[in-house]
Amino acid sequence: MESKSAVRAAARAAREALEQKMLIDASLVTHLLSHLRTLSPRRVAAYSPMPTEPGGAVLLPALAEEGFEVLLPVTLAGGELHWAVYTPGELTPGEFYDIAEPAGPRLPSSVLSTCDVIILPALGVDQTGVRLGQGAGYYDRALLHAPNQPRIALVYDDEVHESLPSDPHDQPVHTAVTPSGVLAFRPY
Repeated sequence: MESKSAVRAAARAAREALEQKMLIDASLVTHLLSHLRTLSPRRVAAYSPMPTEPGGAVLLPALAEEGFEVLLPVTLAGGELHWAVYTPGELTPGEFYDIAEPAGPRLPSSVLSTCDVIILPALGVDQTGVRLGQGAGYYDRALLHAPNQPRIALVYDDEVHESLPSDPHDQPVHTAVTPSGVLAFRPY
């Protein structure tokens, strides 16, 4: 089995080379919205995609247009995430990693327990729900506050693996959404 760092490097390289990303992201978001409609969430935790991440520029506007209250992470020093409500057009550059963040009041990660669904970034997922993140563990720590919420990873088709390396602290996902559809790994 490849190491986490090797899988991360391959995923990052493939994302950089991805052509027609806007069309691919639009398909992924269409599948995500269809799946979310079956869950009927009101409050959704999501992420602000970097240019190469699944969902791209279409994810957040689509979630807002559906009428969901969307919480986005705010990265703090020391590996902690706080959360704030997303308001379209009001994102600012984050202090860390240059990720766009909401400017509103900060809420601790315990707010995730009030979310109906948590949408996560990932560099890969496997058939058992193992999620491979960027490697800093921010989301794994935050997800400890939401053990019962449905967790959905957004990945590209080639980022779904038979198996991935994992560590005891890695938090699994229930579902992955790709441009080709929805893959369920664990019941909600």
